[in-house]
Amino acid sequence: MHEFITWLCRQLAQEAAAPRYMQLAAAIEMAIRQRTLAAGDFLPPERLMAEGLALSRVTVSKAMKMLEGKSLILRQRGVGTRVAMHIGYSCNQDGSATAQMLRNGSSVSNQWLLRTRMTAPAEVAKALALEGSATVVKLRRLRLMDGSPVSLETTYIPPRFLPDPERLEHSLHALWQARGIVPEGKHFLLKAVACNSEMANLLNVHSGTPLLRIIQTSRNARGEVLAFSETLCRSDVYEFEVNS
Repeated sequence: MHEFITWLCRQLAQEAAAPRYMQLAAAIEMAIRQRTLAAGDFLPPERLMAEGLALSRVTVSKAMKMLEGKSLILRQRGVGTRVAMHIGYSCNQDGSATAQMLRNGSSVSNQWLLRTRMTAPAEVAKALALEGSATVVKLRRLRLMDGSPVSLETTYIPPRFLPDPERLEHSLHALWQARGIVPEGKHFLLKAVACNSEMANLLNVHSGTPLLRIIQTSRNARGEVLAFSETLCRSDVYEFEVNS
């Protein structure tokens, strides 16, 4: 944090006609655009910035408000101010969420929580058009962007479409493509839900934080259900686009 304040001091030392709060906001925005600050990074507390830059708290607060208005930072009482993370995901666009995030220049990874087989719960068996006692593959993972958790995904798949779940490391969509399995139709059901304590711990947010819950059913060209999934997305990160 002290190194960043020193960097800001150098930027503000340059002559400029704009008010000091605008100079500070512009310097922090440049740090974000140039990735001196990465998505999810915390900014120094306003008090420390004011002291280190010889500015008033009012000036620093006005700069933060300006950056917040541009959706470049996220201010959370009791947590701090961090660089905002944004994932633009198109429900109409071909390709997986991982592929879309990579095209946006983000670093994407998974933290696997579960890759196993189990007896299908009644709701899952119905969604996959299977018998109630059928076996399904269950996948559960955290999706990370630039090292920070952004969504929690639970997916159920008929074993014939993923016979070796333990070998899945990255994109399910890419693995299917390599095996000639192509999702042709997707159905989405979206709903806002409150984050419980387990989800909050996994996603690094406060309990009660709004999440976007997405229920997705994917089918192949024959109409067979390939996967049934629930994804809980951080509402401060994801932006969804649907074209009619």
